[in-house]
Amino acid sequence: MSGAGPATGIPVAAMVAHCCRVLGPKLEQPAASFGLVVGCGKGDEVAYLRGAFQSPHIFGVDIETRFSPLARASGSIAAADALHLPFSPAIFEFAAAFHSLEHVGGAAEALEEISRVLRPGAWLYVGVPNRKRVLGYIGSFDASTWQKAVWNLQDWVDRFWGRFRNEAGAHAGFDGDELLRLLSRRFFDVQLITGDFLRFKYACRIPARLLNILLAPPVINYSAPSHYAICRNAAEGTP
Repeated sequence: MSGAGPATGIPVAAMVAHCCRVLGPKLEQPAASFGLVVGCGKGDEVAYLRGAFQSPHIFGVDIETRFSPLARASGSIAAADALHLPFSPAIFEFAAAFHSLEHVGGAAEALEEISRVLRPGAWLYVGVPNRKRVLGYIGSFDASTWQKAVWNLQDWVDRFWGRFRNEAGAHAGFDGDELLRLLSRRFFDVQLITGDFLRFKYACRIPARLLNILLAPPVINYSAPSHYAICRNAAEGTP
């Protein structure tokens, strides 16, 4: 499933649309909010958020420069390392990391840097692969069935050889408890919203009874391909 808001017409992953749904009501003035997408890929999700919130102050960074013509035309994206963000402290009201923390080579350090550029009390939306997943990539809207099968096979090969770790180059991610601990080092009001996201994405595609089973604890720890969380930035100097 992809999301494309009426104000955007831009196809994006469901988590981007879900981010808008979750964060929109939490922002005092969405159209005036400064936002940041860390690891924005091609940059289309930045353009989507700009349209959804009607804000010209949303920017994206990625270490690679495979930006789409749409993203380049917006002037809202830049090549930058998540560990060294090119922004002054405390300027953003919200940030999002859509499946990027597992790639940065130091998730804790990246979160410290994100915290630095967020204002106290600002919101962070995070999505990461679930390290305990049985199957992943099921809902990847821009991947073929063959690609998803190959990626899952590679995951299981990495598990077999003990290489299923982000630092080993695998697309492992974090289990729910790991994600909560990671975020709680610098953020507060940390909430795991995996179940809410999966209901948002699959409510019209999976029978309610089956969805309830898949999302029941502790099944969700293994059935969820990814985990999602929101949290708020602590005040400067807070340990």
